[in-house]
Amino acid sequence: MKAYVEIPFFSTDAIASGDWESEHGYEPTWSSTRGWPRSAAFHEGRLYFGGSKSRPNTIWGSKVIDYFNFDTGTGLDDEGLEATINTNQLNVVVHISSGPDFQIFTTGGEFVVAQSNIDPITPSTFLIKPQSRIGCKPGVPLENLAGASIFVQRQGKSLISFQFTDTTNSYGTQALSVLSSHLLSDPIDLSIRRAASTDETDRLFLVNSGGDMIVYSLLATQNVIAPSKFTTDGSYVAVANELATTYAIVKRTINGTVKYYLEQFDDDLTLDSVKTGGAAASVTMGHLEGKEVQVIRDGILEAAQTVPASPYTITFATAATTSYQVGQDYEVKVKTLPAEPRLAQGTVQAKKKRIVQVDAIVHETQDMTINGKLVSFRNLGTGVLDTAVQEFTGTKTVHGVLGFSGTGQITISQSVPLKMTLLGIEYHMSVGN
Repeated sequence: MKAYVEIPFFSTDAIASGDWESEHGYEPTWSSTRGWPRSAAFHEGRLYFGGSKSRPNTIWGSKVIDYFNFDTGTGLDDEGLEATINTNQLNVVVHISSGPDFQIFTTGGEFVVAQSNIDPITPSTFLIKPQSRIGCKPGVPLENLAGASIFVQRQGKSLISFQFTDTTNSYGTQALSVLSSHLLSDPIDLSIRRAASTDETDRLFLVNSGGDMIVYSLLATQNVIAPSKFTTDGSYVAVANELATTYAIVKRTINGTVKYYLEQFDDDLTLDSVKTGGAAASVTMGHLEGKEVQVIRDGILEAAQTVPASPYTITFATAATTSYQVGQDYEVKVKTLPAEPRLAQGTVQAKKKRIVQVDAIVHETQDMTINGKLVSFRNLGTGVLDTAVQEFTGTKTVHGVLGFSGTGQITISQSVPLKMTLLGIEYHMSVGN
């Protein structure tokens, strides 16, 4: 019988017969029976795993630059490590993340392995310290943005930013959804599209289990947190970002059959589940059989059509010479909060108000309505018929959009699916007694 050892013997002298014993009966920490780790991350040359079915609150780290070797050996600085979070409650590891420190997110709270100066983590310095007691929702990804770790609270009611603060010399949390918690409903997926230029914000996409998606525009340096709700004819299932491109898996019911599509967001298109191209007289829309679709040909909106059965062909009223897009329409709606300006005599709460003028600042816009009142973008003159509406950049002014009301809210929408980019609004208000 032969035996192989990984650690050299201290002595190779023969031992007395029977003066030895065999330790056996060990089994792997991870297996189909014991379960596999729920999370993984690289940090300072080690591969870390966190939380399995049989050991939900344990962290494992590989040997340095030996990512598949988790042997703890004799505890040397470069050998593998293992630690269990022992507190007065069960902390199931949900995520682990590499940041300024090694961060651990559990169902019961947030922890870090604090490091002093530039000292690396070793088996002897792997000390897990609690930071906050919010808890992280299992199954929803964690994202890092501008030095902060973004995660969903364990009950799915809040979106949390976890970041080191110099004022307290510790990690703190900020609720990003404090003014929009009503939009969160059991989130199931999360992804961040980082800004690709200085004239845009970071965007955080959050998919709810009900099939809608909440999109946050974030500009941390200006404390801008602006949420919007996205819906579609169907349900959003998952979302992902690859550099500056956003993809979504969408579940749609087509001709009585449930189908799943991988669709890409495109800021240059104004229709949903759309097909686009250049010069053409028709397009095949088999993926939307039986659905009503809009046709935008050379920038001109044609009459809506219903996608017929095979061969699913949508024929344009006039052949496109430069471009076309065919897809489903969707509603765009922006509604302001109730108008409550501060006057010298106090607020105007509970008083009747009337918006007498709205100045909308737009960029390359072709269509817009303000409280149901159509804003004119079509220029008059010869040769304007059967041509695309010219894109307008500047300020559009609308007068007398409201009678007296208790809220004085402004609703901006569209009448047709053409381009609209609203940069801001100003308004004049009259207050009654």
